[in-house]
Amino acid sequence: MSRKNKTQNIDDTKQGLYTEKRSKFLAILTCIFCFVLCITLADLFSTIITVGSFSGGSGGKISPYSIFAVTLYQGTVKSSALEHSVTIKKTNGAGYVWEDDGTFYVIASAYKEENDANKVKENLTNSNYNVEVLKISIDEIAISKNYTNEELNSLLSAGNLFKETFKSLYDISISLDTEIISETQCRLEISNLQSEVGKIKNDFEVMFNAKLSPVLLQLKLSINSVSTLIQQLIDFESSNQQFSSKIKYNYIEILSINQKLAKQINAI
Repeated sequence: MSRKNKTQNIDDTKQGLYTEKRSKFLAILTCIFCFVLCITLADLFSTIITVGSFSGGSGGKISPYSIFAVTLYQGTVKSSALEHSVTIKKTNGAGYVWEDDGTFYVIASAYKEENDANKVKENLTNSNYNVEVLKISIDEIAISKNYTNEELNSLLSAGNLFKETFKSLYDISISLDTEIISETQCRLEISNLQSEVGKIKNDFEVMFNAKLSPVLLQLKLSINSVSTLIQQLIDFESSNQQFSSKIKYNYIEILSINQKLAKQINAI
C-alpha cells in the first residue's frame, strides 16, 4: 500500500472517530435537554394543578382541619342535652350542645390533637358520664376568583382567622385551668387577641366593603360573629358559669361558625 493510501486511511479513521464522538456528544446534549424540558413541564403542570380553577389569576385556599371534642352526653332529644349542658357548665366544662346528623352531643372541651382527647376520655372512664370523642371537621375553602396579591393576603388572613382564634383561646383556656396564668392575665391576653382580630376585620372591610359578593358577605358576617364572641369574654362577669367554661363554650361556637361558613361558601 502506498504512503498516500495509508495516509488516507488514517484520515478516514480519524474522521470516523470524530463523527462518532460528535454523535455521542449530540445525543448526550439531547438527553440533557429532554430531561430539563420534562422537569420544566412537570413544574408547570404542578402549578396548574395547585392553582386549579383560579382562572389564571391569583388564587389560594384555606386548608381544612379537624378538632377532637370530648363529649359527655349523646342523644336524640335536645331537651335532655340542654339539661346535661347546665350541669357540665357548673363543672367547668363548655356545656356546648353540638348537633350532628340528628344526634345532640354535649361537649366538655375540644383539643387540637386526637391523642389529647383520648387521654381525657381515659381519665373519665370511671365517671358517671358516657364519654366519647367527636371529630369536628372543617372543610377546605377554595378562593377561585382573580384577586390582587394584597386582596388575596387579606382573604387568607380572614379565612384562617377562625382556626387561629380557636387555637389562641384553647391555649388560654389550658393555661387558666392549669394555673399557669391568672384570670387577670387571661383577660389581658383575650384583649390582645381582640386587637389582632380587629385589625384583620378592618383590613378586610377596607379592601372589600365596596364590592361584597355573596361569598365575601358571608365571610364578613362570620368575622363579625367571632369578634362579638371575643368581646363577650372581655365583658364576662362570673355568675353560674365559670370564666374557663365560657372560654371553652365560645371557642367551640367559633368552630361551629367556621364549619357552617365553609359549607355555605362551597355551596355557592
